[in-house]
Amino acid sequence: MYWEPSMKLSNVHKILFITLSNIGDAVLTLPVLSALKDNFGHAVIDIVAGPRPEQIFKKDPGVNKVFVYDKHAKLKDKISLIKKLKAEKYDLAVDIKTSILPILIGAKNRSSLFAGRDRRVKHKRLSHLAILKPFGITCRRQKNIYIDNDSRSRVEKVLKDRGVKDSDILIGISPGSRSHLKQWKREGFADVARGILKDSRHKAILIGDVNETGLSKEIADAVKQTGLIDFTGKTDLNELFALIEKFDLLLTCDSANMHIASDLGIKVVAIFGPTDPEEYGPTGDKDIVIRKDIKCSPCKKAQCRLGTHECMNSISSEEVLAAINKIL
Repeated sequence: MYWEPSMKLSNVHKILFITLSNIGDAVLTLPVLSALKDNFGHAVIDIVAGPRPEQIFKKDPGVNKVFVYDKHAKLKDKISLIKKLKAEKYDLAVDIKTSILPILIGAKNRSSLFAGRDRRVKHKRLSHLAILKPFGITCRRQKNIYIDNDSRSRVEKVLKDRGVKDSDILIGISPGSRSHLKQWKREGFADVARGILKDSRHKAILIGDVNETGLSKEIADAVKQTGLIDFTGKTDLNELFALIEKFDLLLTCDSANMHIASDLGIKVVAIFGPTDPEEYGPTGDKDIVIRKDIKCSPCKKAQCRLGTHECMNSISSEEVLAAINKIL
């Protein structure tokens, strides 16, 4: 992807990249960070991130400093952060939030507050790259999440301790989502897990953050098979990256884990209802999105106005398992 530059950049030695506040949203901005690394190989790059996605960047050797912006912080703390950033004297600030922060810190060059969006490009992963259009910055398709070797080693050990062999086919199951409306029924996940485990080569691995441990426990209790391993809430974010990297496939709703798997090139079966897969869906050639073509979907609402949640409840475990088997 290449654009003719409308703003020529020179002598860029220090860059500030301002990303989004949720983990999944931040992962979708990583192609922009990768493009900055590729095009300004000798520049120092700092990050402004929310408390939740901070760990995405902390171990990345291509990142110098991570400044945490908490929107719930006191005004004096926000002012203090602005002063710190201003003192850094950035040559370029790229702000996915399109806030006034790059102006407040006096960056020499900055992305526009009114960054153009190509209406023909719906997916957020690609539309975020439009913020680089005025600079003519090139980008390439690549894995963007950094995974440190220590996290990989810890994941290897814990999988081995749980009886996972190199020959096993690992199928991740991510039943949770930040919005309950994007979650599929737990009995559906349990049915699919039982179907997966009919093949002795398969291991089903439940993942999610600490807030989803109850949901995963209910699924595990319903399945009651040794081939199902529950890692929900038992990994930090970097270990989660390393774990997802090991999967042959991930079954998920519209979630941060889906975006992580998609970035890492892991095959995905994604269940969608109220959100639009053209904007947020997985991007792999072999990925499968399961959704119902009903009039009100995608509604993009926080609550089902009909109270039926039909877009998710009408999806059967049989069609989900068929999609998994098709990919495998």
